[in-house]
Amino acid sequence: MTANQTENGSTPVVEDNPGSKYPFASVTLSDEQLGSVINKVNELKGLLPPMPDLTPKERQRMAKLGTKTRGFTDLALETAKTDPGVLPQSVSLGTFIAQDELLRDLSLVQTHVAGLKSKLDDALLQIGSHIYGVSRVVYAVMKTDAAKAKLQEQKAAMKQRFIKRKSQPAVAGGTQA
Repeated sequence: MTANQTENGSTPVVEDNPGSKYPFASVTLSDEQLGSVINKVNELKGLLPPMPDLTPKERQRMAKLGTKTRGFTDLALETAKTDPGVLPQSVSLGTFIAQDELLRDLSLVQTHVAGLKSKLDDALLQIGSHIYGVSRVVYAVMKTDAAKAKLQEQKAAMKQRFIKRKSQPAVAGGTQA
C-alpha cells in the first residue's frame, strides 16, 4: 500500500499494493499530521463543557438514563413545562430544560466520536495483530541454529514473554514448605 495526499493535501489516500495483503503496510503519519490530529482532539475537548471523571463506584451508584427511560424523562419534562409546580424547589424549569438540551447535544457528539473511536480501535487491533504475528516469526527464526550469536541477547529478552510459570502445590495446613 502506498499513502498519497489528496488534491487538497490534507488526508492520506491508501492505494492497494497488489503484493501486500496487510493493511496499512506502508502508511505513516508524519510528525506534522500526528500533531495536527492531537491538536484537533484538544480543540474538541476545549469546545466541550467541563467533563466529569467518575470513579467506577460513582458510576455504579447513579441512576441510568437509557432508551427505555428516555420516554419517561421526556414526559416529565413536558409535564414540568405545563405545570412548573411539579418540579422540586431545588430545580428550576430553565435548568431542567437546559440539562435536557445539553444531554441531547452531548449524545449527538458521542455518536460521532464513538464511530471514529470504533474505527481507531479496529485499526489498532489490526495493525497490532500483524506486528505481533511478525514478531513471533522473528522470534522463531532467532531460535534456529541459523541465528547469529549477536541475536542471543535479544532472543533471551524475547524468551521472557513465553516463560510458563508453574504453580507450587499447596502443603496441607495452608503453608508451603
